[in-house]
Amino acid sequence: MRLTAKADWDDAKVKLRDFDSPLAWWRKCVLPNCKYTGTVATLEDDEGRPNLVAVAFAKAILAAGPEYYLPEKLSIEMHSEIPVGQGLGSSAAAVVAGAAMAGLFRTGKLDKAAAFSAAVEIEGHADNAAAATFGGLQAALLFGRETRASNIKISDTLRIALAVPKETLKVSTDATRRWLPESLKRTDAVSNQRALLTLLYGLRLGDKEAIFAGFEDRLHVPHRKGMILGYDDIAKAAIEAGAYGVTISGAGGSMIAIGVGDMKPVAEAMATAYGKHGMDATPLTPAIDTTGLRVEEA
Repeated sequence: MRLTAKADWDDAKVKLRDFDSPLAWWRKCVLPNCKYTGTVATLEDDEGRPNLVAVAFAKAILAAGPEYYLPEKLSIEMHSEIPVGQGLGSSAAAVVAGAAMAGLFRTGKLDKAAAFSAAVEIEGHADNAAAATFGGLQAALLFGRETRASNIKISDTLRIALAVPKETLKVSTDATRRWLPESLKRTDAVSNQRALLTLLYGLRLGDKEAIFAGFEDRLHVPHRKGMILGYDDIAKAAIEAGAYGVTISGAGGSMIAIGVGDMKPVAEAMATAYGKHGMDATPLTPAIDTTGLRVEEA
């Protein structure tokens, strides 16, 4: 599932110091020229506050210094098919898009590493930013204060199924973090380290038993699953339909399952289980994108 953004500007430039604030620049030079469709159709609020694309663009530009020039007229057309607020990385995709457009404005070329670094600083979720930037399965590794993305190989046989509810109890990722305990039992911490290694092994080989065992999470699923009505029934339905493993997608409230072959029956089974608990959900079987961020010049 992708977010696409088209940006256009001319040679006229202004300095941020010519405006009262970045918000004033956005309202005058960008907002009148924006068009959002798809799941980002309501991206702007009634007060015209900058959205994540705008924030990412401005911050990535200003990283070069307060005297750096901004476009006097920035036109943006953006369309997204990524459901918003459902644990599918929609905000990270928007931030990566904004940072990438800023890089193109500044240098005329795509720098994935720079876009990723800017997105990590702005959005804060390095795992989502890594996937949106580089595609595939990514690990966000911390080296001192620097975050680096590293590709993790997964079996070409694996496929994805999603069930995305039309409504969710989740307000934001930060809100769901408050559902998590401040401390963990040592046995739970050790168990999750073991499960992670087992999961990575299973994903690399496409091993059913390893993937199933690797999905045994004790850090966040036990505490967050209460926000998804019928979580246990949805998970059971996915496994019975052929999934190797199933869990909450990101911070929820979507559910994601991994398996092989045709995953439509798995997605439909999860959606049906949502429906039995009074929640309408959309079954999806997107492909796994291995490219991530890319640029096409008009």
